[in-house]
Amino acid sequence: MAHDQLEGCGRKNAWRGFLRGRGGPGWRPPRVVEIREGSPCGGMVREGDLLLEIDGRRPRDILDVMRWGDGPSTRLRLQRGERVLVAEVRKEEGRPLGLVFDEPVFDGVITCRSRCLFCFVDQMPPGLRPSLYLKDDDYRLSFWYGNFITLNNLDAAEVRRILSLRLSPLYVSLHTTDPGLRSRLMGKGAERGLRTLRTLLDAGLEVHLQVVCCPGFNDGLALRRTFEDVLRAYRAASLGVVPVGLTRLAAKKTPGVRPHHAGTASAVLELVEEYQDKALGLLGRRLFHASDEFYLLAEREFPPAEDYEGFPQLENGVGMARKFLEEAAARAGAAGHPGGPSSREGEGKKQGAARGVKGVGILTGEAGEPVLRRALSGTGVKGVETVTAKNELFGGTVTVASLLGGGDLLRTLRDRAPSSRDLLIPETLLREGRFLDDLTLEDIFRRTGYRLRPVRVEGAALLAALRSERHEGA
Repeated sequence: MAHDQLEGCGRKNAWRGFLRGRGGPGWRPPRVVEIREGSPCGGMVREGDLLLEIDGRRPRDILDVMRWGDGPSTRLRLQRGERVLVAEVRKEEGRPLGLVFDEPVFDGVITCRSRCLFCFVDQMPPGLRPSLYLKDDDYRLSFWYGNFITLNNLDAAEVRRILSLRLSPLYVSLHTTDPGLRSRLMGKGAERGLRTLRTLLDAGLEVHLQVVCCPGFNDGLALRRTFEDVLRAYRAASLGVVPVGLTRLAAKKTPGVRPHHAGTASAVLELVEEYQDKALGLLGRRLFHASDEFYLLAEREFPPAEDYEGFPQLENGVGMARKFLEEAAARAGAAGHPGGPSSREGEGKKQGAARGVKGVGILTGEAGEPVLRRALSGTGVKGVETVTAKNELFGGTVTVASLLGGGDLLRTLRDRAPSSRDLLIPETLLREGRFLDDLTLEDIFRRTGYRLRPVRVEGAALLAALRSERHEGA
């Protein structure tokens, strides 16, 4: 079952908040939140209906809905208010039902029982919403959203289900191919997870891997061995190396794990580049990639866009900066301002006529600020006030904008007092209209008088928003 089979069935809808682990209240019927245009269920199913059964069987997740609803005749048992009713749906075989649900899993999320030395959830500060402390290790959410899973907690029945459905792609936290070191890093089940990974790869499934690189543990010679094993025996679709994330609570929660610095970041990049060359020779593709944070730490230029080979791990922070720069440059060129950040050269050079933006600024995190500065340089827009917020919610080495809390923005606005009263922010700061600490945009405005406008994390979207604000404020 590949992602292209999900069109019309609500893949990646607005839902992101169902985080009820197994062992809680158990199965609950999913609620229909949308009926797609042209759905064969139109006129029979309504928004708000609860799905109880499909052909007499209770679905455990959206995968069952897709599989059982694939035939030419499907019998849906629904609950509408206090009534229970049946809808007989007739359609072409293979045509999706076209129903979108409020959650992709109905029997609770499979949670992680590993004890990773560097677990970010264990480092979370207290007092945030409960769902943030749930350790998701669910293969269905890996398939659905691209979440990384360990494979350490899957029983044989779940592995058989993955193979029978041919779920692909999946995203797996590898960390190392050394069984003993993986057990040291992840705890119980780590060696079983490696065997499961080999099973999935041998079956021909598309799997993307990540290595959370911890200095002194799985870097250096250990990372080289991992690259060698992946190149020879674990033929994955891609492997992304990301630096370990450490919050202000790391000293208590992850003793012995230390952050990366410019030297260790440079060493990782050199190894990645070495094995990219090897992979190109053996496979005709680079396979190995480093996250943007390594390039920022090492103060090195991001690789050109083509080196990312389609950006397979974009949401893992691998290539996001380069893609953002390329989009900004392309948007600037389309708007009649040639130049902008180039894939290979010219970053930071100003070309073309620049026009100012009245009364609008950009609020971002420490990691995003240098990328934003490069993107704006030479794109035909100048005079944009940029405001950098420091993450005090998580602290430590956490600098990405998406983990800023509303309180971090409040402190920044009060301390910096930007002249721009309207500020663009990355939309990734918000989950269902709320920041990680449950503050809202209205809370920020009420307490500071600043209006924050979420914008997609895309270079073109940012420039379009800036030019829109310019025209509105002119």
